[in-house]
Amino acid sequence: MARGALSAWSARIDHTLIVLPDGTPCEEGDARVELLRAGHPLPDARSVAAASRVFSLACEGARDLLVVLVSGGASSLLCAPIEGVTFQDKLEVTRALLRSGAPIEDINLVRRHLSRVKGGGLARAAVPGRVLALLASDVMGGQAQDIGSGPTVTDPTTVSDARVALERWAPSFARLPLQETLKP
Repeated sequence: MARGALSAWSARIDHTLIVLPDGTPCEEGDARVELLRAGHPLPDARSVAAASRVFSLACEGARDLLVVLVSGGASSLLCAPIEGVTFQDKLEVTRALLRSGAPIEDINLVRRHLSRVKGGGLARAAVPGRVLALLASDVMGGQAQDIGSGPTVTDPTTVSDARVALERWAPSFARLPLQETLKP
């Protein structure tokens, strides 16, 4: 995706940040490309660092256009827990949801409401700038808010929806604090 964007819009791109899971090949030789690795399917400390870097770039470019390319599997690559939720909480609830057999839509529903970056959080950070998001889903019939847990899109789900999913799939985490996401 990044290679295509750089090819199509080369003259208009100042900086490119690519966040990839371990083992994904990437041989970008372009000096404008910054490459970070992060954990997948579970977030790790690098996921927290990547989210911090993404927020930094979004805020720096708030006067310009921020182009965000998001593909399936991206939810664990950026980890920015909301206030009152630790990285360890996010890791454990994600692990519990994955082990429970919950559908990816429910896992990402919970992730959105536990995150400052997901559920439109990245778009919110880029204000007053404009955001163009290009999304590639790995879930049949996937909705935009499910791709990477929707860092650049509005979210029609609610904290109540996330609480119901937690109670069903990971009841020991049902009392975690949750945050409302960016609404349509």
